[in-house]
Amino acid sequence: MFKSAACIISGLGLILSSFFSPAYSATIENGGVIHFRGAVVADPCEVAPQHQQFAISCPENNRMKTHTISYDEALRGHHPHSNLAAVTMKYLNEEKTLAVVQVDYR
Repeated sequence: MFKSAACIISGLGLILSSFFSPAYSATIENGGVIHFRGAVVADPCEVAPQHQQFAISCPENNRMKTHTISYDEALRGHHPHSNLAAVTMKYLNEEKTLAVVQVDYR
């Protein structure tokens, strides 16, 4: 008798869970629209990789001003010219042949 009651309870649990699955999956969307309000107030910085450093050219007083940041500075998160943008770098492999460079504007 105890075994049949356990089977009935687990069967009811399975039936109840099947009712909740369609409701949950109906709330997941595959696409959508993102609305943006605001304006871009400055041109973006240009990043040019060079030998063991980056040349960062940013607009400043209606002119492009160029600074250099070494790969080591970018890896450590050190930004000597961070009033407009911060540059960070992270290697993707152990050989240090692939990296992601991120520019965060202030």
